Amino acid sequence: MSVDRNLKRKKTREKKRKERREKQDRLLRHEKIDTCGWNASRYYYLGEYRTAFKWAMKGLKLVPADRRSFDIALDAAQALEEESMGFTVLRHGWEHHLISDKQDLAMLGRLAFERKAYDLAGETLKAALRKPGAMQKRLSKRAEKEAERYLELCQKIERSSVAESVHSLRERIVRSNSEEDVSLPVPEGRVKEETKKTETDKGEEAGDLPELDIVYEINEEGILRVIRGHLTSDPAMLDLAISAYKLSFRTSYDQLICLPTLNNVRSLWYQEETTRKIMKTFRGRAIMADEVGLGKTIEACLVLKEYILRGLVRSALILVPSSLVNQWQDELCEKFGLSFVTSNDALFREDPDRFWKEPFLLVSIQTAKSKRHFNTVTARTYDMVIADEAHHLKSRSTLNWKLVDSIQKTFLLLLTATPVQNKLEELYNLVTLLKPGHLRTQKAFKEEFVARGNPTDPRNREKLRQLLKEVMIRNTRSVTQLHLPPRFALTIRVEPSRDEAAFYQGISRFVTEQGAHASSNLPKMTLRRLLEAAGSSHFAALKMVEKISLQGLDGTNKQARELLEIGRAIRIGAKTRRIIELVKASPEQKVIFVNYLATLEYLHQVLEEHEVPHVLYRGGMTQAQKHQSIKTFREGCPVLLSTETGGEGHNLQFCHVMINCDLPWNPMRIEQRIGRIHRIGQDKEVQIYNFCSAGTLEEHILEILDRKINMFELVVGEVDMILGRLQGDQEFSDLVYELWVKHPGEVERQKAFNALGSRLKRARTAYEKSKELDEKLFQEDFGV
Repeated sequence: MSVDRNLKRKKTREKKRKERREKQDRLLRHEKIDTCGWNASRYYYLGEYRTAFKWAMKGLKLVPADRRSFDIALDAAQALEEESMGFTVLRHGWEHHLISDKQDLAMLGRLAFERKAYDLAGETLKAALRKPGAMQKRLSKRAEKEAERYLELCQKIERSSVAESVHSLRERIVRSNSEEDVSLPVPEGRVKEETKKTETDKGEEAGDLPELDIVYEINEEGILRVIRGHLTSDPAMLDLAISAYKLSFRTSYDQLICLPTLNNVRSLWYQEETTRKIMKTFRGRAIMADEVGLGKTIEACLVLKEYILRGLVRSALILVPSSLVNQWQDELCEKFGLSFVTSNDALFREDPDRFWKEPFLLVSIQTAKSKRHFNTVTARTYDMVIADEAHHLKSRSTLNWKLVDSIQKTFLLLLTATPVQNKLEELYNLVTLLKPGHLRTQKAFKEEFVARGNPTDPRNREKLRQLLKEVMIRNTRSVTQLHLPPRFALTIRVEPSRDEAAFYQGISRFVTEQGAHASSNLPKMTLRRLLEAAGSSHFAALKMVEKISLQGLDGTNKQARELLEIGRAIRIGAKTRRIIELVKASPEQKVIFVNYLATLEYLHQVLEEHEVPHVLYRGGMTQAQKHQSIKTFREGCPVLLSTETGGEGHNLQFCHVMINCDLPWNPMRIEQRIGRIHRIGQDKEVQIYNFCSAGTLEEHILEILDRKINMFELVVGEVDMILGRLQGDQEFSDLVYELWVKHPGEVERQKAFNALGSRLKRARTAYEKSKELDEKLFQEDFGV
C-alpha cells in the first residue's frame, strides 16, 4: 500500500510540475505574442513597413490564426507593393482561414497563377467567384471578369496536364511491353483528341497571357436627365454623400482614420487597440480604467476624433475638474486639432446663452452642476459625453452623478484610474450610468457580489469580472510593458540675504493685511499672484509692486514705496547664485523652469553675465522661433531656460536634468514640468532640483508634498489621485494661500501646514488601500 501511495504522490508531483511548465510556457508564449503585436503595430504606424512585416510574420509563426498579425502583415506588404510578400501572407491566410475578403482571394488567385501554383489558384478563384457566403466586399464587375479569365486558364492547364499525363503513361507502357498487346482504358480517338488539345493549349501557354479587358459603364440617362432638367442638389447632402463614399473604404474600425491627423503625439499600440475595442465591442460606452499614467486622455481623444471624422459625433460635452480645463483644452487643440470652447473662456462670462449652444463644450464639472447651469446643461442632447476623474461620480446622491445621469447622450466615456475607492457599491453606480440594469438592482447586486460586514470584499468574483468586462477596459503596466527609468528629486533650501528676507516678509505682510480688509482695492487674485511672484524671484515681485504703486490706490502707496526701496537694493539673489553654481558644476544639459516671465528675463541677464550659453523658450515667440530654440538645445546647447509651456509638444528626453527655479503652488503643474523629460523614450535616471528660499510659502509646500506623501517618487498622475481625496472642492493652490494669509504668526502657520500634511498623508493611505481593492477585484487583466 505504501508503495502505491508513494507512486501516486510521485505521479501527482510530476503532473503538477508538468502543469506549471505548461503554464509558464503559455505565459511566455503570450508575452512573445504581445511583443510581436506591439512592435508590428508600432513600426507600421511609423511607416517602417518592412520591419512591421517581419514582426507580424513572427507573430503568425507563434499563433498561425492570429488575425491582427495577419492584417498588419498584409497591409505592410501592400504598402511596400511587394507581391512576393503579399503572396506569402495570403497563402498563409488561406491555409488558416483568415481571409474574409473576396478581393484578397482574387488577388491570391492571380499571384498563385503567376507562380504556376495552379491548384491553389483554381481553389481561391472559385471561392472568390462563389455567390453565397459571408465575405465582405463583393468583387467589382472588372475584378469578377478578371478572376473568371484566370480560372478559365487554370482549368485549361489542368485539362492539358491530365491529357499529357495519360499520353506519357501510354508511351511508357508501350515501350516497356513492346512485345505485348496492351490496350489502355481510354479510347484511342479520345487520346488523339486530348493530345491535339494539349498541343493547342501549350501553344497558348507558351505565348504571353492575353491582355485583360478593362470595362466601365456610365449611366448616361441619369446624367442627361439632370443636365436637361437643370437639377441641383443640397450642398449638405452632397458633402454627406462624399463622406459616405470615403468611409465606404473603411468598412470597420480595424483601421483608425484619425491616426494620420494627429500632431505632436505618438499613440501607442495598446491605446489604439483600446480605441478599436471601445468602438467595436462597447459601442462607444465604456469605463476607461487604465492604471495611472498610461494615457486615458489620449485614448478618449482618439475615440472622440475617430467618431467625429466618421460623422458619428457632431456635438460633445467634456466634464473635468476645474484644475484640468486648460490642460484638456491644450491637448485637444494641439494634438488632435479639435477646438472646444471652455468655461474659462470669455464667451462663458459674456454670453452664457450662446456658450451653451456651442457644439463642442469643455466645462468644469463644478460649473456644470451649479444651480445656475444644471438645467441648461441637461436640456439638450449630446452625441458624446466624456467625464474625466469619474471616481467623483461614485455616489448616486451627489450632484455630480445626477448631472451625468440626467444628460441626454449617445456615447459616454467615464475615465478613472480607481473605479472603486471605498466600497463596491461605487462600482455599481458607475456601471449604472453606462448601462442601467447591467448589474441588476442595487439590492440584488449587494446580495450577490458584496460580502456581509465588508463592503470592499467582492463575492462571486469571476461572475462579476465577466459582467465588468462588458463595460470596462483596464490596461496595466505589466501588459503594456511601459517602464520608465527612476527619478530622483533633491530640495535645495537656500538662506536668503537680509534684504531678500526683509523684502519677502514685507510682501507677505502687505498681502495678509490687504487680504484681511474687506474694503481693500486690490483683488484677491492680484494679491495671490504677488505672493507667488515673490517666491519666484525678487525681480518678478518688483515688477508687480511697481504696477500697484502706479495705480495710486488709497492705503497702498506708502507700503509699495517702502517695498520698492528694499527690493531695488537686491542685486543677485542667493537662490540665483546657487542655480548658477549648479549649472556650472557639470557639463550635462539642463532645463530650467520658471513660473514668471520677469524671472525668465532676470535669469537670462544673469546667465549672460556669467557667460553661460543658453537658449530661451517662452510664450510670445513664433512657432519658428520655438522650433529653432528646441533644435539649438537638441544640438548641444547646455541650458534651456523656459517658462511653464516649455517643450510642450516637443521631445526633450535627450535631457535628464531639470531645475525648478521656482515652484508652482499647483502640484499638477510640477508634474507637468517633470513629464517634459520623464516620459517614454527617456533612458537615463532623471534628476530634479527644487530650489526654494527659507521662510517662504514654497518651502512649506515642498515640505508637505515631499516629506508627507513623497510626491517625487510617485507615478505621474498619482498626486492628483491623492489630492482628489481631500475633502471639499477647493483647489490645493487656493488652500495653501488661505492657510498662509489666515495664520500670519509663524507658530500657528506651522501648525496649520502640519495639519494639512497629516490630511495628505491620510489621503495617500486611502489611495493605497483603493489600489489594493482594485488588485483584489481586477486580478485578471481587463486590457486589450
